[in-house]
Amino acid sequence: MNTNFENYKKFLDSIDSDINKIFEYQKEYIHCKKGCSLCCERGDYPVSELEFNYFMRQADTLDENFKRNIKEKADIIKQKNLESYTCPFLFDGECVIYKSRPLVCRLFGVLTEDKTGHPVYPFCAEEGLNFSEVFDETTRHLSLDLAIKKNFKVLPRFCKLSYQVVLNLPLAKELNIEFGKTKRLIDFL
Repeated sequence: MNTNFENYKKFLDSIDSDINKIFEYQKEYIHCKKGCSLCCERGDYPVSELEFNYFMRQADTLDENFKRNIKEKADIIKQKNLESYTCPFLFDGECVIYKSRPLVCRLFGVLTEDKTGHPVYPFCAEEGLNFSEVFDETTRHLSLDLAIKKNFKVLPRFCKLSYQVVLNLPLAKELNIEFGKTKRLIDFL
């Protein structure tokens, strides 16, 4: 493993630890489970060059049929010029590169803020999944009043943990990580 991958793995371990703490803290609201793949079925999946190269090492170990199917899925997405698409690494509701999945996938489900400070919640809240119990259909936002009314033990908390924030964390600089250019996943394939 080259030094950049070694440092990136350290970075991922730290990020995963933090994300796991956030998910644990808000576990009352989280409905993620094996086989639930809605987050992989519609998105544009921004990834950096480093992330792409990192998870492609795992993809290179896949069976030739998987590799061919991934390429075919990617070609169809490109031909149709889809802005939102199902990730080509999703098979039967499971990610075939899960252990080395990109940051955007690791972060999905966390309540975060966009670059202007506005709250962002996972779209699956509107689908009856994460944070759906406190999603107000009228306002189209999460409601602290609903959380209080339904006696949740903790209130939903937004974190400054967007994809861009994570790429620019001091830890990345400390580990001398160069992410490279960020593009849509499909544009790398």
